[in-house]
Order: sequence, then C-alpha cells, then structure tokens
Amino acid sequence: MEHRQRSTRCAGDSHIVKSVARTCETLVFFDEMRRPLTVVEISRHLGYPQSSTSALLKSLVKLGFLAHDARRKSYFPTEQVPLLGSWMNPDLFGEGAVQKLLKAISRRTRHVVLLATKNGDEAQYIQVIRPRKSSIHHVALGTRRPLGNSGVGRVLMSRFDDEDVCRLLRKVNAYREPGTPPVDVKAFLASLAETRAKGYYRSTDQVVKGAGLISMPFPNHLDSRIFAVGVAAPSEVILRAEAEIVAIMREEIMAHLGTQAPQPKASHALRAVS
Repeated sequence: MEHRQRSTRCAGDSHIVKSVARTCETLVFFDEMRRPLTVVEISRHLGYPQSSTSALLKSLVKLGFLAHDARRKSYFPTEQVPLLGSWMNPDLFGEGAVQKLLKAISRRTRHVVLLATKNGDEAQYIQVIRPRKSSIHHVALGTRRPLGNSGVGRVLMSRFDDEDVCRLLRKVNAYREPGTPPVDVKAFLASLAETRAKGYYRSTDQVVKGAGLISMPFPNHLDSRIFAVGVAAPSEVILRAEAEIVAIMREEIMAHLGTQAPQPKASHALRAVS
C-alpha cells in the first residue's frame, strides 16, 4: 500500500492545526478507499502514531461521523459525512450532471479524471474519478498544486486577464517557500496566451516524473468559482493520445452540459474568489 504521509506534509505549515489536518485527511482517505478501515491501516497509510489514530477514530465515532464494528475492528463513515455538504451544490456532488460527466470521461479514456478549483494561491482537486486499474497514484482528493507551476493551475489562471494574473503571480513569488524558484511572469503570460487559444493545456513530467495531465477550463455554470477538468495518465499516453483525449473531453462536456469550454473571464471574478 502506498504511504502518502499527508501528516508529514502538513506538519511544516504553522498555519494548520495538526488535529484538524488529521481529521480531514482521515475522512479523505475513507473517500479514496471506500470500504471499512482499521486503525492499523489508517495509521500506516497516513503516517500517524497508532495511539493518536485510535483516539481520533474514537472521537469521530462519539461525534457521529464514524461507525465502529467491534467484531471486525474497523471503522466506516456514517451518513452524517455526505450530508454535511449535500445542500451546497447537488449538481457538483452526488450523481448530478458534473459527476456523470467526470465518470463518462474516465470511462471513455480509461484514465484518472479530476475536477479542480482555485483555492487561494493554489489549485485544489475537489473530485477524483479513478478507474480500478490505474498506474497514476499521486492524484488524490484534496491534493493542492501551485497555480504558477502546474497544468491545472495554468488552466485556471487562463480564465482571468493578464493584469490580474500578474498581480497574483507577484504575490505567489513574494510568499514562495525557501528554495522554490520564482515564476517567470513574462514566460507564463506567453504560455497562457497559447493555452487560451488551444482551449486546453498539456503537461508531462511537470509535477511527477513519468506522469502527465491534459486539463481544460470547465463551463462556469455552477457558481461564482472557476473550475478545470483534467485527465491524468502516464506521460507516454498523454503524448500519444493527446488529440483523442481532448476530443473526448470536449464531446462529454457538450453532451452533459450543452456548452463548450468558456472564454477567459473578466478580471472581477479573480477578486471574488481570492
């Protein structure tokens, strides 16, 4: 089993409360595995101490978010978990048009499909559809990618005008982590123009060596936020089947939503979701 060590990744961020991060990461892990899990499985996968994991799970049981099977020594989310956000956007979650669209793209391409949105200075995966047999393991629900150094981030940024893009990139460069190279704003804007013209962006070996992604803007019919849909696959597959994957994505967007990928949005949208 792959050990994601999410807790280690969050530990270096002084703005994240560790107990909150562990609670959220545990619920996300349940969403990925979609079956009852034991204390040992969760502890090993997420890199938590076993005693802390046990205490966390028992607390979630008392709060009504998990059920405990004493005979099998396993835990599983209760109906209270999906009900938390069910009021927000039934089209985006559950079995609405968006979920059906993502599943259709995954079924036809046989690859991982994700839906991302802008969250502060990062792109965050809020939906992930994973085929049973997939060699792509680094794409997980809740994953965050830099807006300036990822394919999904570039597509999200393509929705805004250059003035707002420059403003955000200056902020990203000013607050980047030590050792992280700054984003070349001039080169980024030139690439962004190409992304807008093509209507999608292809990246290979950019975040994970041997893996690639084709992403495109998602029609903004849901709410004020912006979205991008992506297909993740081995780099060689992305390079070989680029045209076919792009065609499938466009066909399914049109079939399920009755519209094509949108044009860049006006600058006020960026300020609304910053």
